[in-house]
Amino acid sequence: MPSRRAFLAALTAIAGCTNRSAESTRTATATPTPATGSVPVRWRHETPHDALDVVSLAPGADGPAVYVGSDGGGEGEDGHAIHAVDPADGTERWRVSLPNPVVTEPVYAEGEAGPRVYVATRRASDAAELYALDPSRGTRVWGFDAPERRRVFLLGATDETVFVGTRDDDQSRSGETIHALAAEDGHERWRVESGDALPTGHAVRGETLVVRTPARVRALDVTTGAERWRVDSPTVMYGPAVDARGERLVVGYDSAVRALGLADGHERWRRDVDFTISGVLTPRAAASRTAFVADRAGRLLALSPLDGTTRWTLSVDADAFRPHVARTSERLFVGGPGVYALDPVSGEREWSFTPPAVDVSVHAATVVFAAVGRDRIHALDPASGAERWRFAPGPILAGPATAGDLAFVGVGGTVYALDGRTAANSRLDRR
Repeated sequence: MPSRRAFLAALTAIAGCTNRSAESTRTATATPTPATGSVPVRWRHETPHDALDVVSLAPGADGPAVYVGSDGGGEGEDGHAIHAVDPADGTERWRVSLPNPVVTEPVYAEGEAGPRVYVATRRASDAAELYALDPSRGTRVWGFDAPERRRVFLLGATDETVFVGTRDDDQSRSGETIHALAAEDGHERWRVESGDALPTGHAVRGETLVVRTPARVRALDVTTGAERWRVDSPTVMYGPAVDARGERLVVGYDSAVRALGLADGHERWRRDVDFTISGVLTPRAAASRTAFVADRAGRLLALSPLDGTTRWTLSVDADAFRPHVARTSERLFVGGPGVYALDPVSGEREWSFTPPAVDVSVHAATVVFAAVGRDRIHALDPASGAERWRFAPGPILAGPATAGDLAFVGVGGTVYALDGRTAANSRLDRR
């Protein structure tokens, strides 16, 4: 499986490209669009669908790809499908028809069976299906049917196995199953009893699968499914956040933050708090060696994952604070009721951007993108916070996915690569 470092390096190269060779043999369905008095658009890709449900960025057989999950109303060329689009120029690499719309971001892995892209879809019967796709050929390899009235969540993958968990509408600590399926043909390697799978909080680290279910985190052996350890909470559990070295998990519950050893689940340290925890998280960046704990009343504590000491605290004017964080080499960006740019070492606030919104997610690289729900997206200068443009075309936005100075979003049946390097002459805002 490609390393995250290699994936990010490929994205950096793509984000810096403005021209591609005309000799590509892929389907050239993208239309380059100049920036003339509107948001700068690097390219746009038209699909034959009325709506896009998923726009995400992940590795692919030919390098990183923008994966687009379309909902066109039925199986067939113009029905439900997933498309792989080149992030550099918008040409379509392949598309695979599916009986139902994709509802999860794709997970990519490769091994002896070849490259695989895994996606989960929705069914009208309230059950879900998992599909394994071959991105080198653009074909379906196998499918997995969930039990009746169950949904499927992708928990992670290795080069040989993909892990999925089931859930229903009645969340509990039991009554569901984790399945380990072979990448080659989908046969079941093992299964274990579980609580309801949650959308996030899972990770594969070496030979360990970390699974988050209601008020519980477990570590399973990826080969056998044997439980190595578990931690239960009497209340809601937040996290886990995995430290940069992959040695500790940080979780929050029962008025305390705890660091657990990944190998054995033993408590490395405990930090009691006098506030209501609303999140435990860490940026998706190799350089990050900080765990962040959110206070529902509007504070963010930066803790050392080694001993739990507080490095700094950010206070914002917010109730029900549920922040997002993103890290570059120079700054930490916190999303919540706005976007806050901080020095990652001292926590000193450099600038803030506070649009009228309840919750803002932040994506940062060479440009900062602030997404306000599925309503609009802003491009901000990372050094000053100045708004370069906003994109609010009216229909619900799918995405965003970001790489360098590009943001990929879906509007109706069209995917746009928005260029955040320069300011627009006027905002593309039809409302």
